[in-house]
Amino acid sequence: MIALVFAGGALGTLLRTGVSFGLDSFTSIAAVNVVGSAIIGWLNSDPRFASEGRRAFWALGFTGGFTSMSAVALVSATTFAAPIILGQQFNWIPVALIVAIFALSMLAYWGAHALTARLTGNDAVVSHEVEEVTE
Repeated sequence: MIALVFAGGALGTLLRTGVSFGLDSFTSIAAVNVVGSAIIGWLNSDPRFASEGRRAFWALGFTGGFTSMSAVALVSATTFAAPIILGQQFNWIPVALIVAIFALSMLAYWGAHALTARLTGNDAVVSHEVEEVTE
């Protein structure tokens, strides 16, 4: 299982690196997080990805490697902490952009989730818990 997460993460990281070559750093962070959130929404509602192995590779590994919320966290930390530490004036523009990325990512997740659920006829939430059958 760990190997599947690792392999998916490597693939997602390679794709994110490819995206970052064509765009500036902020645009690439925004793009991969919004697209990655849509992919996670799709994976969570598509019954073809309900198996443990497929979820490990795609939902954990690939999307974890592709998205870069850690980069958003770093931008957030430097936006909030640097002006306070250095005694500079606080700039609200990066904060607004981070909030916008978060909001767009949530919309992308729920939009992809709803669309996939409608297209596959899978209106139920995919559960990954296994119930024990007793006779």
